[in-house]
Amino acid sequence: DSRGSLISVDSNPSNSDRNSEKMDGCEKFARPQSLIGYGSRCDKLDQAETRGLLMCFLHIMKTISEDVLVSYWHRAIHQEISDFFNILELCLQHFRFLGKRHIARMASGGEGHRHARSQTMPIIRGKNALMNPKLLQMMETDGSIQDGDTLSPTDIEANLSTEVALTVLDVLELFVHHHKKQLLQDEGQNTLMKKVLDTYLLFFQINQSTATLRHVFAALRLFVQKFPSAFFQGKADLCGCLCYEILKCCNHRSSSTQTEAAALLYFFMRQNFDFTKGKSIVRSHLQVIKAVSQLIADAGIGGSRFQQSLAIINNFANGDAPLKNTPFPAEVKDLTKRIRTVLMATAQMKEHEKDPEMLVDLQYSLANSYASTPELRRTWLESMAKVHVRNGDLSEAAMCYIHISALIAESLKRRASFSMGWAAFMCISPNVKEEGAMKEDTGTQDTPYTEDTLVEQLELCVDYLWKSERHELIADINKPVIAVFEKRRDFKRLSELYYDIHRSYLKVTEVVNSEKRLFGRYYRVAFYG
Repeated sequence: DSRGSLISVDSNPSNSDRNSEKMDGCEKFARPQSLIGYGSRCDKLDQAETRGLLMCFLHIMKTISEDVLVSYWHRAIHQEISDFFNILELCLQHFRFLGKRHIARMASGGEGHRHARSQTMPIIRGKNALMNPKLLQMMETDGSIQDGDTLSPTDIEANLSTEVALTVLDVLELFVHHHKKQLLQDEGQNTLMKKVLDTYLLFFQINQSTATLRHVFAALRLFVQKFPSAFFQGKADLCGCLCYEILKCCNHRSSSTQTEAAALLYFFMRQNFDFTKGKSIVRSHLQVIKAVSQLIADAGIGGSRFQQSLAIINNFANGDAPLKNTPFPAEVKDLTKRIRTVLMATAQMKEHEKDPEMLVDLQYSLANSYASTPELRRTWLESMAKVHVRNGDLSEAAMCYIHISALIAESLKRRASFSMGWAAFMCISPNVKEEGAMKEDTGTQDTPYTEDTLVEQLELCVDYLWKSERHELIADINKPVIAVFEKRRDFKRLSELYYDIHRSYLKVTEVVNSEKRLFGRYYRVAFYG
């Protein structure tokens, strides 16, 4: 018993004296001045000791009876279960495959370490020293390793990493099999479900062999099939995390891993379609688009490998006979097309940073590709507005902000929070109908829009309309604001709004009579062929 051993050490004066002597011995070593205050603790395990303890844990997990392990889980409290998963994650991290070069460096460094250690090891004295069974066993082991040509350090480390990963995966699947009821609590929106999924996703976040990843993909397919509500109902956090890691694997250097990742993503979208009873894949569509936008900055996706994965997904959609006469194949192709547009525009934007017109045109195509994701579309519309302001194109900047206002109004209307949608802005610009293409998902954690958000955005529009001398539009842009304050019966703000409209009409009359206002004339040139 570890607690009993600790008590016996504390109660025995001789033991405590010996411990104090050891501590004094540790303190006698000279330390560099740069390390004062950062000295290593005498009771802290080093890397080799940690791996040794984790190896013991993994050996127990591999050989213990399933009934005993399940019985322990059922008796354990929540914190103990959490600690158990933390140990599994430590196993994956400490036994991850670091690559051939790293292992070769460690092996060359280890030889020097063994040589130095041999100078300090006690000499086995006596005529029967060579007959020592432990020594003979070590010699036989060393001889067998030296004679074997196939047991290189790289192979040993790779096999060990794979064996550890598969052992952890087996334990995970056993836990999931016996805790389905607990994992389904609150439709899968619980801390235990998040902990299990985080452990699964850790396989993708650290370096793994291709063989290991093949088993991880298979395990995740089974996991998604067992718990679809956790991904396609309620909050979208779990769905977003999984989409991010799968898409990252679509850019993997191994072609087999790319294919497995593309197959898993297609399977995930199909499960979403089945979960909604053939209605749509809105949840997975939105989360994939968001993940792509994050990966562009994080991992630099978009090369030939990622494009090949998108082609594999399209091939799956074309060859799926049971869903051929449903909207599913078209939705998958629409999603992959939007992803390609995003990747292409992002790459071209770097080439045309000093060309304002080309840069804005690319940002516009990028905003259109995000039409289904309100927050991301708003981000790119705001970027367009900033470019226009920087170049002095205030009228164009005002139009960008009007599109953002129409986007917010449409979002509020779909949530029954406001009576006017994008159609209220059609009298200003017919292009605002693009804002009606958004896809709503109640589980997304986007910034919740309110009437005050809409009012602030419309006030920004009015400011730029004044600066660009587009006085005729001020009355139309203020109509939604008037509707908000009429509902609130805020007569002070209403009087200010009507006075502002009065001033705009006076300004229109003035510039029409003076004929001093000149607008720009624009031509759009497009190439077809």
